[in-house]
Amino acid sequence: MHKWSVFSALIKFLLKNFTSKYGKHSCKRVVMSIYVLGAGGVGTLVATALTNSFKVNFIVRNASKIECLKLTDNTFEIKRLYNQGEVLKYKINAAFTVDSLADEKIEFLLVCVKTFDTVASLTPLLNKINEKTRILLIQNGMGVVDELYEKVWKDEKSRPIIYQGVISHGVWQNAENNNTYNYNHAGYGDSKICRIPKVLSQSEYAVEEEHQLKSDPVILALVASDLRVSTYTYSDLLVYQIQKLLVNSCMNSTTSIINCINYKLENLPGMLKLFTSIVSEGLDILYKAYPNIQESPLAKELLTVEKHVAFVQHVGFKINGKNSTSMRQDVLNCRDTEIDYINGHIVKKAAELGLFAPVANTICNLVSIRLDVNRRTVAEEGHL
Repeated sequence: MHKWSVFSALIKFLLKNFTSKYGKHSCKRVVMSIYVLGAGGVGTLVATALTNSFKVNFIVRNASKIECLKLTDNTFEIKRLYNQGEVLKYKINAAFTVDSLADEKIEFLLVCVKTFDTVASLTPLLNKINEKTRILLIQNGMGVVDELYEKVWKDEKSRPIIYQGVISHGVWQNAENNNTYNYNHAGYGDSKICRIPKVLSQSEYAVEEEHQLKSDPVILALVASDLRVSTYTYSDLLVYQIQKLLVNSCMNSTTSIINCINYKLENLPGMLKLFTSIVSEGLDILYKAYPNIQESPLAKELLTVEKHVAFVQHVGFKINGKNSTSMRQDVLNCRDTEIDYINGHIVKKAAELGLFAPVANTICNLVSIRLDVNRRTVAEEGHL
């Protein structure tokens, strides 16, 4: 039997048993609802893997967004730029504002909002989240879980089940698709998911918790999809998080400052020198900030300056060459950026260690200046 058929059969079996609690006398199988908080490029892309098996619902900022979806009968499009512009359509169950959710409790929540918006976006939903809620965070940068544990769920017993995702797919939106949920899938990457311990100093978690991750129907559906999703231990995913952070530290910031699509930076001697400086400083700081990776065989294999600079170029120029990074899109649209959770995370960790990260600090300042210049230009001229 083909492996996807095996996955599909397993998902159906788990869904049947997972929803049996809704009543043995029910004539219809109750399909679990999944809520997507932050249905931007990444949120909609991940939703494509779930719409056939679950009731996928978008949580939107206001009623006008609901009306936009009604115009397309709750359908959105993903255009695969890497596959001759193939356009695929997907349909969600419904869209809701935070104060109008259909379910009393949220069973599964996919969070793809900007890192700096996470706490504020989750706060209105806290009455619908308990220790059994599963939350999958797929965002740029690092430090969000620390922030949630410090500000939202201080008591570890009240903390929901949190999964962390690292994604390398490139997704962006054309200006003509503003006010829609149609996106370009520009780079075919992969996704990695782990379960986060309820205490971050606990580097591993119990066997039964790892089993829950691998048997979760939603995670199984993602693994069975064509998004190339795999599950990992927390320790290993931390290595991949750092790897992704440094890719973003190079690509997102520089494309925002210079204002270009990824591939336009390829093979430029100055960029290679800059990427080497960013990666070298970042690894030096992050190895000190996360001591549990210092003896990691995976870290020793992946997190060296030479290998990582080559990896940045492969992901940035080969896989996602046609992509416009999310930070560049934010700067172009005069929106706040996630720089504090990307290059800024390196600056923060350096400060905690009593060190200074001059390269990362300079990059943060340049992104901030570029955003301010764009905002001033729009204020003075009405457009960029």
